[in-house]
Amino acid sequence: MKKHSNRYQAPTKKWGLPSKKHYWAPKTRAGAHPGDRSVPLTVIIRDFLGYAENAREAKKIIGRRKVLVDGKIKTDENTAVGLMDVISIPELKEHYRVMFDQSGKIHMIHLTEGNEGWKLCRIENKTTIKNGLTQYNLHDGRNFSIEDSKTYNTKDVLKIEIPSQLVMESYPFKEGNIALVTGGKHIGEIGHIERYEVVKSSKPNLVHIKGGISTVEEYVFILGEDKPVIEIPEVGII
Repeated sequence: MKKHSNRYQAPTKKWGLPSKKHYWAPKTRAGAHPGDRSVPLTVIIRDFLGYAENAREAKKIIGRRKVLVDGKIKTDENTAVGLMDVISIPELKEHYRVMFDQSGKIHMIHLTEGNEGWKLCRIENKTTIKNGLTQYNLHDGRNFSIEDSKTYNTKDVLKIEIPSQLVMESYPFKEGNIALVTGGKHIGEIGHIERYEVVKSSKPNLVHIKGGISTVEEYVFILGEDKPVIEIPEVGII
């Protein structure tokens, strides 16, 4: 598998990289996040945070075990980093969360002290396994099992401690809660859910958000109840 691609093939607009400055661009490793909605760790270190002047320097920083993703050391410079992931550089006491803005570009949101130890994860699906446990599969590729008495629904969002995966809080997918649109023409918009529409066809169900925004349920990521529980890009809330 190639470790790079040319910049016309890479999603450089979402990464905020000039497509004509260099021919090659790093390629994300297959893993937790899809390639078109994630960014390689080397781009985070070099271009987003400015800790390296080139890819070689970024690779050395990562290889020396100085960078954590969701509380775990990463040494692969092509690790896919995506929505809600927490990037930490312990030596500098710097922490960032990955978010989208209203143009679909990836942003690094600087975290205040004490907010680097948890992240939000959307439940994509769940299955019942043996011993009366329910396994939850989350948007960032992770999964965990808990007793049936502590059930959550698909599309709910969990606030989990990292890297332990302990569930700290949950935010249900329901009308009135505040959500982020993670895809489509309204990507990056944040607003309160007004109505959930079940479509009686093969088409996906729709979610209507205050302000005249409608999107498919796949693109709705709950951020909290009355207000977002995380720092967000400088955008208005509807």
